[in-house]
Amino acid sequence: SCIGSSGINAEYGGAQTDDAIKGLVKNGNKNIMLVPIAFTSDHIETLFEMDIEYVADMKKEMPEANIMRCGSLNDHPVFIECISQLLAGHLTTGGKTIPQMGLRCPMCTNPTCGPMRGFFSSRSLPSGVLPNECSEMKQSSG
Repeated sequence: SCIGSSGINAEYGGAQTDDAIKGLVKNGNKNIMLVPIAFTSDHIETLFEMDIEYVADMKKEMPEANIMRCGSLNDHPVFIECISQLLAGHLTTGGKTIPQMGLRCPMCTNPTCGPMRGFFSSRSLPSGVLPNECSEMKQSSG
């Protein structure tokens, strides 16, 4: 089992990252690029777990390995523009939240999780929340 960023102990269906890296190096794969696909920005999990625990510490243990982490999207202009367009489109179509907001994690036992998700999924945006650009977009597209 592993403990994720939520602190909840849950079964994990695959190899731990450090075991996977060791296996790759043992099998002759010396150049390894870590890609944190679940994260769009640098934070404690990418900066500490990947950069220190995997890259720095494992390089000491396996000096023949070239282990790196690719950069996160952070505030890259193309990423920001893409997120802005997605958000503006969502806001101008009257969207509340994504459908997945109502879903719970498999085997979730947190008694507040379901009610919290239901609360946010059922809410509409207050009037006046849309910035002028989004309001203008909605009028021009309608």
